[in-house]
Amino acid sequence: MMGVRESFRGRHLLVTGFTGFLGKVWVAFLLDHLEEVGRITLLVRGRRDESAVARVRAIFESSPALRPLRDKHGDRLLELVRDKIEVLEGDAKRPLLGIDPGTLAHLAPRLDAVVHCAGLTDFSPDPIQAIDVNVIGALHAADVAARTPDRRLVHVSTCFVAGEVDGDVPEVVDPGVSPNGTRFDAEMEMVSLRSACATVDEREGGPRKMAARRGRVEIGTKRAQALGWPNLYTYSKGLAEHALAARDDVRVCFVRPSIVECARSYPFPGWNEGLNTSGPIVWMCSGFAWKVPMRADNCFDVVPVDTVARGMTLAVADHLADRAPEVVQLASGDHNMFTFDRALDLTALKVRRGYVPSGVSALERALLTHLDSTAMDRGADRSYLLPAAQRATQWLRDRFRGFDKDRHLPRGVANKDDIEAKVKDAHLKLNKTSMLLKSIEQVWKSYQPFIHDFDYRFSTRNVRARTAQLSEDERRAFGWDLETLSWRTYWMDVEIPGLDRWSLPLLRGKDVEGDEPVDLGGDPPAVPTRALPAGRETRLDAGGAE
Repeated sequence: MMGVRESFRGRHLLVTGFTGFLGKVWVAFLLDHLEEVGRITLLVRGRRDESAVARVRAIFESSPALRPLRDKHGDRLLELVRDKIEVLEGDAKRPLLGIDPGTLAHLAPRLDAVVHCAGLTDFSPDPIQAIDVNVIGALHAADVAARTPDRRLVHVSTCFVAGEVDGDVPEVVDPGVSPNGTRFDAEMEMVSLRSACATVDEREGGPRKMAARRGRVEIGTKRAQALGWPNLYTYSKGLAEHALAARDDVRVCFVRPSIVECARSYPFPGWNEGLNTSGPIVWMCSGFAWKVPMRADNCFDVVPVDTVARGMTLAVADHLADRAPEVVQLASGDHNMFTFDRALDLTALKVRRGYVPSGVSALERALLTHLDSTAMDRGADRSYLLPAAQRATQWLRDRFRGFDKDRHLPRGVANKDDIEAKVKDAHLKLNKTSMLLKSIEQVWKSYQPFIHDFDYRFSTRNVRARTAQLSEDERRAFGWDLETLSWRTYWMDVEIPGLDRWSLPLLRGKDVEGDEPVDLGGDPPAVPTRALPAGRETRLDAGGAE
């Protein structure tokens, strides 16, 4: 059987979603571990003040995800980039991913596969945006794949397209059958949703009105739940799978990760980006919520991002060799299960050993080291703890707001100005805490289906069977490695410190700095596609303009 390296040898991939958390790690992993890969074309959407080439260049120069490549190649990184990477400006929401037809006519015959990682990950987005990005974008990627010689598409989905179910989730797609068994047509579902949203917009005075957006989210969520999906994210990703599975002009491999979290080792232990699923959970379990609305025995299906990158690599390799299964699930619960109770215990142990989230005051630090969180078998929609904490915080905030040093402090008290300054500082901190508690309550409600209502066991038979077939060398480099993961070590020494460094500051409205930028060297103009001077495809040299 052809190995992973041989499957990638000389192959040309078109990859969407490179600017996302998983996309960056996977592309970096390929460049670092598979010199056999021929070329990777990155389809990236430009911004008003930043071209696609400039965005990619900035990632190569400063993103921590690319740190191993900068360390490994140093001044020669530009040579690797010139040899392996080219940038194509586009937009998943536009037909053919926004690729100029002339450029696509030249590019498509050279492509061996389209790997579609782009997507919207918000749990409660505007439903029209969710459809446009997650469903129509996937269909546009399929349209591009259909124009390539072998018509291969790898679509990155999510395990949670399973919807509102308990227990075992097999690696299958049943087109036209929703999670609760309702038969439906994905295309007609999208037409009906758009029509319902248009009615809401007309009633509320236009689509830009806040009431209209709330109405769209409400009606979209009801449609999702009527079919057995808990929210708009899983609904839109599910519709995308059903729409793609119904097509006969492309060969699709669905890759479904579960909860993608901090890197185990690549690009380095603890790397994360943005506010992922575990961030608010870890923050609240660090002593701020002593009764957490989750079921203790439910599976907390976390997978490190670099383990997901390994699984993706195997799936793409098999698709390139025309032997990939239709669905590859990348999860942990069926062979190395981690529970919410275990997460709470390990987080509490970390706290007792002195850990508290970044930005916590000395008083909070003293309290947290003596408090543990425990699971409460009650959904967030029936929890009184967070609303009560928020009301108490607001009451204290309002008391401090009205503080007047001359009216509230007795005569003769020294340092009145210092006391007033401390009270004002406390008022500001309490105001931030109140807003934070409100946002955390919303997060709990969004997560409720996944941490309380349903207990999933996603089958990972395909990726584990494929790993068993690899040579010893390729098993070490690319094999599914979750069986060897110690959850105690990972959670306490990797996940919590990684979240604290890269994610939790975002909960407090703080920026997270990347690496010190390293200039790739020089700034030559981007090279246009040969014989197509009007095309949009460019090579990423030093990151010049198109």
